[in-house]
Amino acid sequence: MKKPFFLLSCMVILSIMLSACGAAKPAEPTVLRVWIQWGDNPQQIQTLFDKYTALSGIKVEVTAPIEDDKVLPALTGSNPPDILVLSGGDLAKSFYKEGLVDELSSAIKTGNIDTADMFPAPLSQCQQGELTLCLPWGTDAYALFWNKDLFEAAGLDPEKPPSTMEELVEYADKLTIVGADGKLEQVGFIPDHSWSHNDLYVRNFGGFWYNNEGTQLTTNSQAMIDALTWQQQFYTKYGVTNLQAFSSGFGEYGSPDAPFYAGKVAMMVEGEWQVGPNFIPALKPELNYGVVAFPPPAAHPERAGTIVNQGTVVVIPSGAANKDASAKLLAWMMSPAIVAEEFCFNANLPTSKKAAADPCFKDMGPKFQVFVDLMSSPNAYAVINTPLSFELNDALSSAEEAILYTGADPKTTLDAVQAEFEPKFNEMMKK
Repeated sequence: MKKPFFLLSCMVILSIMLSACGAAKPAEPTVLRVWIQWGDNPQQIQTLFDKYTALSGIKVEVTAPIEDDKVLPALTGSNPPDILVLSGGDLAKSFYKEGLVDELSSAIKTGNIDTADMFPAPLSQCQQGELTLCLPWGTDAYALFWNKDLFEAAGLDPEKPPSTMEELVEYADKLTIVGADGKLEQVGFIPDHSWSHNDLYVRNFGGFWYNNEGTQLTTNSQAMIDALTWQQQFYTKYGVTNLQAFSSGFGEYGSPDAPFYAGKVAMMVEGEWQVGPNFIPALKPELNYGVVAFPPPAAHPERAGTIVNQGTVVVIPSGAANKDASAKLLAWMMSPAIVAEEFCFNANLPTSKKAAADPCFKDMGPKFQVFVDLMSSPNAYAVINTPLSFELNDALSSAEEAILYTGADPKTTLDAVQAEFEPKFNEMMKK
């Protein structure tokens, strides 16, 4: 039967519309570019992404490590990478505020990414209200390491690490040895060895330098004052000059002569990678040590198991050429099998709960499992970031140095930081 003219016309118009829609859709890319801020073994990372090429037929070119000063020009330029992997989440919110990276709800839906499989703490660093600005790919956490042989030599039970922050101070005193010349020969604990751990201490004191929602600046909160006062006592007690002279004699980080390895520091705060194949097992396999969650204050046993996650996050640049292709690659990166493979290799913590069950993490031994178990702690947190973080973190670092190394008053110093940054923060929150 002959079709009516109006029906034929509608079919022609529909055909034209569908053709136009098809023409507007970006062509499937032949190459995707991934930039990564870290990467001691770029070939290993490229080999990992070659698996995506084998699955999809799309070549992935990995650049790792990318120099920090190249990231912003790329994001503001006309040819950004399709995926950007940042060392931490502190810049993701700043980049989003400047319109340089995408909110990821659409990518999560396109890639069918299961955010419920992610540990809440590392995921939270990427969230701003209802928005998801990045996704955590791998993460780090810190715990207390103690040298069992030094404990025994000091008359302490080598199987019983300190259970409170107060007890840690008592143990540190017993584990500190001063020579006849007045110089330190062994130190029980140095709070900022090998770098600042203020985020962990302030969480144990019940706060942070932002409130939990990231909507208020709390740099001079009582928790911040308590955390820095607690750290300051070690420098006051041992003497800033003495402790700095002692520290200057340390072997390089990651060498067999590093102070904890060499029995010069009895307790330290360090990350999960230390128990992985490239550090203590390789550099000091005979070391007799234990690992436990950093202890809480005696008055707050409910804070036991406190850890602070910080680590790798992934963003999609706003100028990426094909967002669907970026979303699919992101979904592959976030799959439990790929998370397990990459972070088993690096001896870092997985952000996926399913990945955490992979036997490769258990094969790293019970000390590594301490960190994996802490990922599920009700007191697991992430570093809170805002668009002000980059500038504020520098100011807090300077304040910490003044308090520890020059004996500056914690409250007065932190009040000054609050006074300087609160107007900036409040203005930022209005935008």
